[in-house]
Amino acid sequence: MRSCELGASWSAFTEYLVLVGIPLLLALPSSAEVDALIEPRWSMIPIFATAAIVLFVIYSLNFGVAHASKAASPVEIRMSVLAHVGFLMAISLPYWTVFESIGGYSLGRLWGALGYLMLYGACWAFIGVAIGRRWATEITRFHIKYALLIVSILGTFFVLQPLNPFLMLSVWFGEGTLQWGFVLTGYVVLALVLGVLVRWAPGRAPREEHGELV
Repeated sequence: MRSCELGASWSAFTEYLVLVGIPLLLALPSSAEVDALIEPRWSMIPIFATAAIVLFVIYSLNFGVAHASKAASPVEIRMSVLAHVGFLMAISLPYWTVFESIGGYSLGRLWGALGYLMLYGACWAFIGVAIGRRWATEITRFHIKYALLIVSILGTFFVLQPLNPFLMLSVWFGEGTLQWGFVLTGYVVLALVLGVLVRWAPGRAPREEHGELV
């Protein structure tokens, strides 16, 4: 059983690296562009960033859902969920380093953006745990988790904008002075939300109805 879980995790990590690596590979400048000092294919840079953000959040969310049915203590679930999200970020660091080199961004801004993305993904991972413990059927989980994710991302383009990962990373990777009020608001709110979710979601018992999980 343990080997199956590890195999599934490694499969997910590999999928993530492949899917995120494709747009980054296409964004690399060709030898002719380097020799001629021509700018690289900038159109692929935002595609890489978008793919990396979306896939990081989706895989984090799915890790949380997968942990909901594990026969483990709340502490073990918390540690395992955070370890999975952290490792997902760790294996993508070489990609982000190449992204930073191509785009000419500072390392400070890169680490600031990735710290936010890590918090954001961890929040969704524990939301996934709560979804998995509340709904037992795969089809219901699928609809609930993606509906919440889509509504959250679209909604935060208009309200609570510091909680939108695309807006936040556009601030970190944008030109000019960093908007510290915007950035700090996003960090503080996400940290508070994560603190609540870490304590609440893993300790929530799966709901039962008529003796069966629903």
